[in-house]
Amino acid sequence: MKTSSKIFIAGHNGLVGSALVRKLKEKGFGNLLLKNRSELDLTNQHAVEVFFASEKPEYVFLAAAKVGGIHANNTYPAEFIFSNMQVQMNIINESWKYKVKKMLFLGSSCIYPKFAPQPNARQITAS
Repeated sequence: MKTSSKIFIAGHNGLVGSALVRKLKEKGFGNLLLKNRSELDLTNQHAVEVFFASEKPEYVFLAAAKVGGIHANNTYPAEFIFSNMQVQMNIINESWKYKVKKMLFLGSSCIYPKFAPQPNARQITAS
């Protein structure tokens, strides 16, 4: 990436996303596209499409997810996975559609129901 590249960080207010923003700024990247929930609802397919069409990010970091800890995950498993899959599908699809150069999808076991199978690092890197 060039320091002038348009970089969208979905989830920039979260733990991982905010660390990415700090590190990218530290390294001189200044064209960061940062939208909070009230500015861009990532579960809304049309809103995500409009954002990608107007901003045309070159790189995407997907660190956005609905999380809430063990109790919330146990209480609302369907709502969590539904919301998180909407976000993932919307961003992955628009990244493909608008020919994003690279997209990094970061996930946590906290965004999936308690007993969902988890890939290991070897499975991910072998793909």
